[in-house]
Amino acid sequence: MIKNIKVDDVRYALDGSAGSDAIHKDPVYSYAVTRLFDDSGLTGVGFAFTLGEGNDLVCKAAHYYASKIAGKDIEDTMANFGALFNQLSNDQQFRWLGPHKGVVHLALASVTNACYDLWAKKEGYRSGNYLPICRPSKLWPPLICRISKMS
Repeated sequence: MIKNIKVDDVRYALDGSAGSDAIHKDPVYSYAVTRLFDDSGLTGVGFAFTLGEGNDLVCKAAHYYASKIAGKDIEDTMANFGALFNQLSNDQQFRWLGPHKGVVHLALASVTNACYDLWAKKEGYRSGNYLPICRPSKLWPPLICRISKMS
């Protein structure tokens, strides 16, 4: 069961014009880090990259979304993840900020990545190793539900 969540606002200022482009003259490379702690001692980690001041908005939204799955088992969460993702992305409190762009999109990316990471760890894998070998019957239902809702 997901017993605790933590979302961190991490930023790295760059020297001079490093990392800049035609639009972003002084970017602060930032990311919203979502951690889901379960009752077995495992932690799922997910993140989404941003470029500075808006990162705090993404972190607050990620915390809001992650709190919706606190107290739930990751296996149950992932069994119907597509429906959950659709429900979260259409939440009335944040819908006007997304759901398929900007703050909501980035916040959900951070939470989604943490869910998949925790799910893989519960199965005994690192997430990067788990998804390629995961049985389609375990992996596809969450994705198919999400894709069918987007069509």
